[in-house]
Amino acid sequence: MDPLAAYTFRVWLGEDEYGFSKVSGLSRESEAVVYQEGGLNNRVHVLPGVVKNPGVLRLERGAYAGKEFPFYLAGERLSETLRIDIRPSGSSKGKGKVYALTGLWVKKWEAGELDALQNTLLIDRFELNYDYLYISE
Repeated sequence: MDPLAAYTFRVWLGEDEYGFSKVSGLSRESEAVVYQEGGLNNRVHVLPGVVKNPGVLRLERGAYAGKEFPFYLAGERLSETLRIDIRPSGSSKGKGKVYALTGLWVKKWEAGELDALQNTLLIDRFELNYDYLYISE
């Protein structure tokens, strides 16, 4: 049985593929710059400012034994040239919308609650900082 089949999103780190059930933190934001033009006291100009690209990518998946997983190394910077590609599970590599992130380092890893009285999956949660987000169709 393929453990990746139950995941909604596929994440490629280089050539390695990983499955996740929840992905969040994909965002870009621009600050507004307010400019008061000299001589015009009745209005201001609101202009687009610097785009904030750095963000925190949050990934969740059920814990399972498998190939070596690089996101457990909190505080480690992944290779400068390495990027993460995120695709919805319906799209194959090379087709559909792709979210690509670069400048990655592992900020946090957290295991879900271990409770013998509950019949639930153990969830691994990861936070990765990224420097830039590319979005392509």
